Amino acid sequence: MSKTKIDIVAALRKGKNHAAIQELYQSYPSISKFIRRNGGDEFDARDIFQDALLILYRNTQKNDFELTCAAGTYLYSVSRFLWKDVLKKRNKETELSKSLKSNLPLETELETFQEQQIQAKKLATVLLQLGEKCKLILEAYYYQKMSMKDIAAQFEYSSVNSAKTQKYKCIERAKKIAANPITTPSKF
Repeated sequence: MSKTKIDIVAALRKGKNHAAIQELYQSYPSISKFIRRNGGDEFDARDIFQDALLILYRNTQKNDFELTCAAGTYLYSVSRFLWKDVLKKRNKETELSKSLKSNLPLETELETFQEQQIQAKKLATVLLQLGEKCKLILEAYYYQKMSMKDIAAQFEYSSVNSAKTQKYKCIERAKKIAANPITTPSKF
């Protein structure tokens, strides 16, 4: 008893899922063969087929969905797209794994990352306690790469040397805060 594409859609919409799914499972062997030929195994094939069935089911629940090909053809196409996505993801994971193995050992990377996190927290603490004007001067110099001449103009210092002196004082203040982080905020 072969059901037409309209019968399957109608059956799924009416909740007669058992008969429709039983018919749809006739497409499984070709989908399984495709996935196994393209780097997958039986588990992958079952997983992809189940996902394709779910997509078909969800689409049939939409009133505007119209199946324009045989249900088996639809499942095969959806399965192909799903499998290509899986292969892309696996390829990216393989590249990442190779990259990690070729670089530093994972433990060293983790330690480096943890050290960077600690340094970032210390810097954030220093910046919070440093004072707004010092923070702005140091950001302008180190992050925005502004010249001392531009900093002197922006912060209205009488000369470049005055701006340099203020930057030096801010750096010294930051060093003191870093050495002893529990201090009161500065008004520089």
